Amino acid sequence: MAATAIHGAGIRRTKARKKTIHRLLIVLSIVLGLAMAFPLYWLLRGSFVSHAEILARPPVFFPSAFSIDNFKRAIDRIDFSRQLWNSVSIVVPYVVFNVITTSFAGYAFAKLRFPLRGMWFALVISTMMLPSAVTLIPQYSLFTSLGLAGKPALIIPAIFCAGGNAYFVFLLRQFFMTIPDELLEAAKIDGAGYFRIYLKIMLPLIRPALIVVALFSFINNWNDFFYTMIYLKKEADYTLPMGLYIVNGMRIPNYEQVMALALIVTAPCLAFFFIGNKYFVEGIALTGIKG
Repeated sequence: MAATAIHGAGIRRTKARKKTIHRLLIVLSIVLGLAMAFPLYWLLRGSFVSHAEILARPPVFFPSAFSIDNFKRAIDRIDFSRQLWNSVSIVVPYVVFNVITTSFAGYAFAKLRFPLRGMWFALVISTMMLPSAVTLIPQYSLFTSLGLAGKPALIIPAIFCAGGNAYFVFLLRQFFMTIPDELLEAAKIDGAGYFRIYLKIMLPLIRPALIVVALFSFINNWNDFFYTMIYLKKEADYTLPMGLYIVNGMRIPNYEQVMALALIVTAPCLAFFFIGNKYFVEGIALTGIKG
């Protein structure tokens, strides 16, 4: 009886300890979530406050009145419609080509047998270790000599699998490897070729991973400033991040307008993330199951 009572007490202490740890982890998650979300709240707050409130010390956490004048003034300072079109005209083909080429490469490295497959895959992955600054000058020289500097230079790399993003090739390869080879063998028996297998069988099964690739490609390209600053020389070709830089670089103190325009630039990324959040989490969770 005494041993049973001691055992029961030990079990209760273990359960109590697990509950305490569980609650602490919940509290820690909430604190971290608030810390991560605070900059976004500060961006929202700064977009709607007046000029006096944004310079107030101590800071005003809750604006006395909401106004959309900051958005109107920020948009009027740049050629918003043209820069929006430039951003869309660059990011849409980039995302499409990136998804197509990286899925082709991932499928080939995962399911096709060809000479030196491992070596070629290692070469593609090794490009992830090269900083972008290392290839910047050769890439710029190449595109300039070919007469492709400008918008084409921001889209063309996505046409080539390794140039699109080697990480996406790796990610999709890992996802393709989770698909049983028996499906391919059954499709081959039914007379399907490699491309039909890829199009009709593989792509529907890796939809979460494709959405992850599309989301990351969109966010990376939409927010890109470094390469747009290098390749886009004419103001008529500027994108929204460059327009944000123009507003931020003005000599007058216009922090509220900068935050308003930053919110406009950030909004599509947030919208696409929340729309594809289910597939985003599923793709990240399932990609590394095998391989």
